[in-house]
Amino acid sequence: MIVFGMIICIWLLSLWLQPILQPYVETFLLSIYGDRYKAYIPYEMTALHYVVYAMALGFILGLPLEIKYKRAKSKWLKKLKFRESLESENIRFILSLARDQQGYVTAADIASQSTLTIEKAQNILSKLQKDGFADLSVTEKGDILYYFEGFSEGEV
Repeated sequence: MIVFGMIICIWLLSLWLQPILQPYVETFLLSIYGDRYKAYIPYEMTALHYVVYAMALGFILGLPLEIKYKRAKSKWLKKLKFRESLESENIRFILSLARDQQGYVTAADIASQSTLTIEKAQNILSKLQKDGFADLSVTEKGDILYYFEGFSEGEV
């Protein structure tokens, strides 16, 4: 995608800069080919010439950018997968703790028995509650208590 964008940009830029660069291009060609340069390259460049040059330059300049973009995206996806796997491990821990406590957990319980902070535990519990996996209640002391159905005694 970056290569295609580079091709379009270079093509438009070459059309815009053509009158300015024409004398320099002719001087360059004269230095390479001598008086014979008109036999190798036509004096009047057509739109096809500009497209071919733009494609060549776009590919040469855009390919390294495309590779760099793909590598950065790959690193970002690896970090995202790591975060997702870490979050799923935290959810498994919370569910195992809920099983041990007959389905009831608080953010303080989770924080005291893991490396999670109370805020992080509260965020995960809130997400699980919003997704419908837990019910929310408040104790007489004012603590927020989460109940995971299916972990109580007598439930299968």
